[in-house]
Amino acid sequence: MKIVIAGYGAVGRAIHAALEKRGDLDLYIDDPILGYHYPEDMVDSVDGVVVAVATPPTETGACNTSNIEAVFDKYGDVKYLVKSTTDPDFILMNSRRNLTFSPEYLRGTVCNDSTEEFLNSKFAIYGGGAMRFWHELFVPVLPKLKDVRFMSAYQAAFVKYMLNCFLATKVTFFNQAYEIFKAFGGEEFDVVVDGVCLDPRVGFSHTQVPGPDGRFGFGGHCFPKDMRAFIELGREMGSNVEFLECVMETNRKQRSE
Repeated sequence: MKIVIAGYGAVGRAIHAALEKRGDLDLYIDDPILGYHYPEDMVDSVDGVVVAVATPPTETGACNTSNIEAVFDKYGDVKYLVKSTTDPDFILMNSRRNLTFSPEYLRGTVCNDSTEEFLNSKFAIYGGGAMRFWHELFVPVLPKLKDVRFMSAYQAAFVKYMLNCFLATKVTFFNQAYEIFKAFGGEEFDVVVDGVCLDPRVGFSHTQVPGPDGRFGFGGHCFPKDMRAFIELGREMGSNVEFLECVMETNRKQRSE
């Protein structure tokens, strides 16, 4: 079986390394920027394409899908597994394709091994298209996988945006609570956070103030980009996005401290 991985950043590398462990696949990388080229005269022999290309924000904050579109234009009618974060409306516009959207949750920081993170995945979501095909492809190399959900492609795209926006908001909340605590004159904020997180409804993730990067608020590649894109999607739909806008503005102030 011939599988092409389009995009060889942190996500593409992790997926490639994981699928290599199967030992029964013909794997190819397609990332012209990094010098990997899959011949266009051989695209008809491809069984599936994993799309892990960058989707940077536009000037308005919307998701730039041009890299994904370029992959679609090159490979035509083939099974696609889209791991690149993208808008639900873009997914709907490409519903005629055999497209499965599967959110990725790699943190992508220098202190995390993206391949190990992927191999240790405990849950997965597949939306639309050849969901079972892709699920069965990865099952042999994801031994810790416990929970799998199947849904429509646009629903899976919403899952990714909603989760990242929720976690970013959680970071903002704990930073705001920290400010109030310090203004009160409190000491050892971590002790208070530890008490709050004893309630399993809260959880310990994304509660550290300052964060792992030593700064306040949220940063990195995914949270700011996905928050802006989700806000822009809401604006386009005529929805009220005031709350998320407040989160972004609050975070802007927190990051500048």
